[in-house]
Amino acid sequence: MISYTVNIAGTTRTVVVENDGTAEIRESGSSLHVRRLSRGEFSVTSGNNAIRVVAFPAKNVIEVLTGGQSLTATVESEQTRLLRQLQGSSHRTGLRKEIVAPMPALVVRLEVETGQNVKGGQGLLVLEAMKMENEIKAHHDGRVKEILVRPGKIVEKGELLILLE
Repeated sequence: MISYTVNIAGTTRTVVVENDGTAEIRESGSSLHVRRLSRGEFSVTSGNNAIRVVAFPAKNVIEVLTGGQSLTATVESEQTRLLRQLQGSSHRTGLRKEIVAPMPALVVRLEVETGQNVKGGQGLLVLEAMKMENEIKAHHDGRVKEILVRPGKIVEKGELLILLE
C-alpha cells in the first residue's frame, strides 16, 4: 500500500493505492474508488455513480480530463511529503541552527560528532519511521555544537536532535 497526497483546485485528498493496483480516495465520511482501465485511463466510482478520468502525468503534476473539464493535480507520495517536512524541520535562531524531529521516529545512527564542521546537504543522522530510513541533512554550513540524541532513542515530533552553530 502506498499513500499519496493529491491537490486539485485547492482541495487536498489522500489517495491510498493497494498492492493489487486499486486505489481509494479518502474524503470526509466517504470514499471514492479508483480502478485503472488502461494506461492513463481510470474509472472513479462513488456508490452507483462512475466517471471516466484520463490522466496525463508529468513530474509531480497530472493533467486530468473528466466530463469535458481539464484540471491540474499535484501529487506527492507519503515519502516525498515526509522528506519535504524533514528539509523544513530545521530552523535558524540567530546563528544557532536547531535540527528537530519531523515525526515520531527511532534514531538509527549518527553521522556526525560534536565539534565537527558540516557542509550544507551533509547527512547528520538517520531516523526510522514507518519502516523507512530518512537521512536528516544540514541545510547550511556550520559546526555541530551539541548532539542531544543517541542511536536507539525514540524521539517525538518536534524534539530537538542536534544544535548547529
